[in-house]
Amino acid sequence: MILRRLAPVLLFAAVLFLMQWFSGRGLTALPFLTVAVFLAVVLLGRWIPWQSLGARVRPGSRLFSLVLFLHITRHFVSILGQETTRVLQARALCLRRRWGPGAFRSLAWALAGILGRSLVRAERFYAAQLLRGLGE
Repeated sequence: MILRRLAPVLLFAAVLFLMQWFSGRGLTALPFLTVAVFLAVVLLGRWIPWQSLGARVRPGSRLFSLVLFLHITRHFVSILGQETTRVLQARALCLRRRWGPGAFRSLAWALAGILGRSLVRAERFYAAQLLRGLGE
């Protein structure tokens, strides 16, 4: 499962590496840092006991705010992953050919739709937090 999610990150890191190499300005550690951050986030996300984490921390403490932030972030990342999977599966079912006229454009529109829905959801969440006095 982790290897399947690692493939696009490795492709992105390879593109970063090639862009740096072709620019002639020298190579940086950015592609390797990208892969390292992905692996760290995925592994920590699996090792953290999410169900009991909130019960171990005293409400009102600084650590509680961090735990709450991590729970909210994990929740939204999970939702974004599920929405992305659904949109890309629906796109795959609608396409006649994987490559050809309109294939890249449909992918761009699908990803733009995901980004748009994510922004609307984030705005709604922020507005709800402002109404409750939590978002400042």
